[in-house]
Amino acid sequence: MKISNYIKFFIPSFVFFMMMEFFFRSFGLSQSSLITLFLISILSAFWITKYRFLPIILILLFTSGSVVFLVTLGKNSFQHLYITLISFAFLFALMGLHRFFIQQEHWMKKETMKPKVLDSGFNLNQSIIMISVFLISSGIYSLYIDLDLPLWIMMTIIFITIFFSTIYLTRINFLKSKADDIHLDSIKNKTLNFYSFLSGLIVVELIWAISFLPANHLIIGAIILSVYYSFWNILKDYLRNMLLEKIIISNLFFVLIFLIITIFTVNWEIS
Repeated sequence: MKISNYIKFFIPSFVFFMMMEFFFRSFGLSQSSLITLFLISILSAFWITKYRFLPIILILLFTSGSVVFLVTLGKNSFQHLYITLISFAFLFALMGLHRFFIQQEHWMKKETMKPKVLDSGFNLNQSIIMISVFLISSGIYSLYIDLDLPLWIMMTIIFITIFFSTIYLTRINFLKSKADDIHLDSIKNKTLNFYSFLSGLIVVELIWAISFLPANHLIIGAIILSVYYSFWNILKDYLRNMLLEKIIISNLFFVLIFLIITIFTVNWEIS
């Protein structure tokens, strides 16, 4: 891809960066700034993917996570670095949306596809969703501790996050499977909302259990992310009729090892 083709990604990302800097670093959080930031994010995704609505789910989750986590940082030197990093992540989010959905358009028109581009777009979409899950989970847990929010509010927000994350991932997985000519079980893929509800329920039960632990928000966010990442890996292969016993074992083993390392290496104090 020529450098000139990246301009359509850099311009919205630079505007995103300036909005985060201007409204959240210099002048503080306001309702009008939030509306403006979300409108910029939604319109960017809408334009990049040639007016598709599904990508709006990803961009809303990512922007929400970016804002919530930024609020928990307060005003310090790390805030500027965070805004820079999250703006680069926004750039990659737009690139992932373009690579995946535009390649899907080529597939629908029976045009020549670039499998590597489609794969990278799919992987970028998954990565941005996982980043969003961590940012929202750790951010809202920090607010739950600092502002003494009711537990049900935190659990509801995390449930909504996981529910819509799974809705998005299962739908792009369905599109990717069709593009790769993978045989799909029609019954499985007609009940995507059920899997989304199930994933949200699992994570809510998890957050209720670990809310009693004396852990800070980063640890809680990391635990939720590890469990959700493993759950999605299993669900993805199940929907593609490619689920093997070793995949289940390897993902459960990953979660177990992560939890063991966390238990024995983390200072269990709320900060």
